[in-house]
Amino acid sequence: MNLKSLTGEPLLWAYNCLDCVNTFEITEKEIPMIERSRLEEVHRFQQEMFWPVLQAMQRGVRIDKVRRKKFSDELKWEIEKRQKFFKDILGHDLNPNSSVQMAKLFYTDLAQAPIMSRPTKASPAHLTCNDEALAKIALREPLLRPIVRNIQEYRTLGVFRSTFVEAELDVDGRMRCGYNICGTESYRLNSAKNAFGSGTNLQNVPMGGEEDDSDLVLPNVRVLFIPDEGYEMFDTDLSKADLRVVAWESDCKEMKAMLAEGRDPYIEAAREFHHDPSISKKRPDGSDDPKYKKFKAFAHGTHYLQSPHGLSQRQAMTLHAADKLQKWYFGRYPEIKKWQEEFKKQVAARRFVENKFGYRRYYFDRITDETFREAIAWVPQSTVAIYINKMWMNVFKNYPDIWVLLQVHDSLVGQYPIHKRESMLAALTEASKIIVPYDEPLIIPVGVKTSQVSWGDCK
Repeated sequence: MNLKSLTGEPLLWAYNCLDCVNTFEITEKEIPMIERSRLEEVHRFQQEMFWPVLQAMQRGVRIDKVRRKKFSDELKWEIEKRQKFFKDILGHDLNPNSSVQMAKLFYTDLAQAPIMSRPTKASPAHLTCNDEALAKIALREPLLRPIVRNIQEYRTLGVFRSTFVEAELDVDGRMRCGYNICGTESYRLNSAKNAFGSGTNLQNVPMGGEEDDSDLVLPNVRVLFIPDEGYEMFDTDLSKADLRVVAWESDCKEMKAMLAEGRDPYIEAAREFHHDPSISKKRPDGSDDPKYKKFKAFAHGTHYLQSPHGLSQRQAMTLHAADKLQKWYFGRYPEIKKWQEEFKKQVAARRFVENKFGYRRYYFDRITDETFREAIAWVPQSTVAIYINKMWMNVFKNYPDIWVLLQVHDSLVGQYPIHKRESMLAALTEASKIIVPYDEPLIIPVGVKTSQVSWGDCK
């Protein structure tokens, strides 16, 4: 067939037919490879996910248009405030999204030492005023902090307004996205605008709140997503999912015992290390406890083979302090270190990593420390991603009155009829009982928050 001779609808038909034929021919070659690799169950489940994902994409989510307009106006006003600040302080207008104007301001007008971006395969190192560069400038030049803060706030406000609050609705007033089942190497779905150009990435809808080192309070965009008439929204929450997978992978008996008792291993370890029994996830005023937050981030990085040097930079610690804490942590939970060493040997020998659901990721390039870090993080990430999708499949097959509207990486958001509330909550609990087939089977506890007002109001 000569496609060059075709135009309009016949060309589209021809392209689609070729896509179907080529895909089928590739499938004929792939099926024997899947069978030889004993990945039939993985293949079957991934193909089956097409149906619940398509259903969610077709349904979409109802949007509170009045509140959406109010949010948009408030964000526009905040953006204009910062534009006025630039004009008053600099004596001229400034577009913080213009790389040319930003480079002229900081590296010519304000004579700051040049900061280069990190080179990638797609882009060589170049002069940058990205968030990381601005943070460095603010750190070394306190007098420039107000300008930097307003630039960062301007950018954040713009993203909030254009990407989330003003994302295009479909003709029926609902918000939809396009999910990609094969979107990531960790088997997480990813999402973007739908096939008709409306909607947005609905897996990254922000909860708002106070910005760090700023008096700016961003709106909770999730309150714009509301249930249909006669329905109640729900938002599931997997309890310490990544940590549980690490504990079971390493067979860390003390961590497993704490989790079984409902205790948080991060809190217990932080209290012990700092000799401070008052450390908790939240402070009395409801804000995050900084000691807990910092310790959790450090432990999380340690699980995934981050070095003391890398952790010291990320956590604003001295190298000595990071090295001391990591050695203490490995001494406290020696199974973690043993698991990491054995894991690296297996990846180096087999050149692939596999989770307990039978999913694999292969590595064809040279095995490096970065390979080990990517591989060990892939295990809990992929396990949790498949866990939530298996929950979704249970709901889809067994409970048609429960509508899953969104999949947000490690949670499901949806709605059910209000008059069936009790039975539907029981059904969600039952659907969440997925067994991760370790020698000691793992079931990740799931909490369910609900609201008849909006997703953002789920409690």
